[in-house]
Amino acid sequence: MVWLLFLHIASLVIWAAALCILLVLIPRAASTGLQDVSWGERLERLWFTRLASPAGLVTIVSGTLIFAVDGNVHNWLLLKLTVVTALVFCHVAAGLLILYTKRPKVHGITAKCLGLLIVTLLLLLSILVLVLLKPELEVEPWFS
Repeated sequence: MVWLLFLHIASLVIWAAALCILLVLIPRAASTGLQDVSWGERLERLWFTRLASPAGLVTIVSGTLIFAVDGNVHNWLLLKLTVVTALVFCHVAAGLLILYTKRPKVHGITAKCLGLLIVTLLLLLSILVLVLLKPELEVEPWFS
């Protein structure tokens, strides 16, 4: 159980960092207009498909396994899962912004990425607060 929890936290940190960095990369790529780089080799697309998405999947699968193995489903967990679902929607929106930059005339991409970055950071902060303020149900055996 400890290794599963470690995997979950580590993949969440990687997913959060990758998503935030991605939202900084997208306006940079749109402003430079790299036309000589093929669509499949652009940095923001590779960052999204090779790092952010796999880290997000590992986070969600390991989190699901944690409460499936532990068997504790409480109100705070349902609230946390709702916030995680909103974070998944932010991840999808970041992917859509990558597709949006492929258009010939892109307007307001920096503002859209900044807005999505702020929402993402607020959701990550909410997840952190929910986890740290969760009610103590029982002392874990490895801490006693």
